[in-house]
Amino acid sequence: MKKQKWVSVLLIGLLLILAACSGKNAQPNASSETPAAGGSSSEAPSKEDVTIRMAWWGGQARHDMMNSLLDKFEEKYPHITVEREFGTENQFVEKLNTQAAGGNAPDVVQTSSFFLHDFVARNIHMDLDPLVASGDLNVSDFSEADVNGGKVDGKLYMISFGHNITGVIHNTTLFEKAGVPLPKNNWTWDDYFNTAQQLQKYLGKDAWASEDEGGTYRGFDMFLMQRGKSMFNGKALGFEKQDLVDWFSFWDKMRKAGVVPPAAIQAEQGDKPQEQSMLARGKVAMISKSSNQLKIFQKSTEDKLSIVSYPLNPSGEKVFPLIIAGAGISPDSKHPKEAALLLNFIVNESDAATIFRGEHGPQASKKMQDVILSNLGEPEKIEYKFVDDMLPITKPYPAMPAGSTSVQKLVLTENQAVAFGQKTIEQAADDFISQAQQILNR
Repeated sequence: MKKQKWVSVLLIGLLLILAACSGKNAQPNASSETPAAGGSSSEAPSKEDVTIRMAWWGGQARHDMMNSLLDKFEEKYPHITVEREFGTENQFVEKLNTQAAGGNAPDVVQTSSFFLHDFVARNIHMDLDPLVASGDLNVSDFSEADVNGGKVDGKLYMISFGHNITGVIHNTTLFEKAGVPLPKNNWTWDDYFNTAQQLQKYLGKDAWASEDEGGTYRGFDMFLMQRGKSMFNGKALGFEKQDLVDWFSFWDKMRKAGVVPPAAIQAEQGDKPQEQSMLARGKVAMISKSSNQLKIFQKSTEDKLSIVSYPLNPSGEKVFPLIIAGAGISPDSKHPKEAALLLNFIVNESDAATIFRGEHGPQASKKMQDVILSNLGEPEKIEYKFVDDMLPITKPYPAMPAGSTSVQKLVLTENQAVAFGQKTIEQAADDFISQAQQILNR
């Protein structure tokens, strides 16, 4: 009888424990139940603790901002931990290519118009359309340009963080001290050269009017677009040898005029972040960069900076490429829904917008742009006005084939060979075309 009573008590205790566990599991978890902003997911992300990885490039200011952003995300979604990988742009691309080849790419990968097609070809980004259809990703408030800029062959692979346009960031303080008129939008290549010569008279021997940008593929591509061409045409080069000869020749003229740093100093600059750049250190007065970088450079110097359009060929096409920056999700990700939740947080939630503050230019979401508009600083206001002024003459960035990132590096390699006196301009152009064709025909 005592034994039966003991068994009954034990059974009742077990039933009470099971009921309590059942009740606990039935309690909603507010942070993990939150659907993707702007839409409800057909299948909510797993409530289990998961870890995802995110990789991006940039200088220290961007790293600090991204860490604050991801801290906020983890605070809101405590079941998700985000491991962070970052470095300079070249470091990022080289490491990512190695990771992707080994099937170990991060879950969320920063990308842009410059890398998107190559990353898709390398299977670094997955098709995001199913996640949009399920409501895990919301792009309903995005501008058409931002949505289309994330597509390859009609499929969405990149969620836009914002759009920007390459221009010439310049030190207006140095211009004023030198008594040289400030450049204006739609200036020509002759204007650029003449302005550099005037600045150099003031700067002397320890600083230069401009960086040597003969090795920048972005500059070369804009130079080609003014001629109605682009760096690539499908899986082939989209220009002739003479175009490259003309490009290298302009920068060779700048070197011979002494308005850009000597080859050794320019090569030493390499891939240094904005905070360590020659512009930030007052060693150059002009540099071509994406418009969204104006605010980053401005934080690194007490001199006042501004931005104008890239030089134009007066007899050529008046057009600039619109650059979309964003991120995609790796096909190897074991947690695509959590990765989507992170992307959706960055582009669609006001908590994120107040931290992100248009890091890559005006944001894709009009609602998020309105969130930060009244709190923009002076550099952002200059940047946004520049983008608005240039938008009417922009077009989507030309598509780039697999291997394009390797071809882009050749522009720098061959320009350096000319700068160091290792090759003539003709030899550098021939070698570029030969190597580029080998890469594209693989």
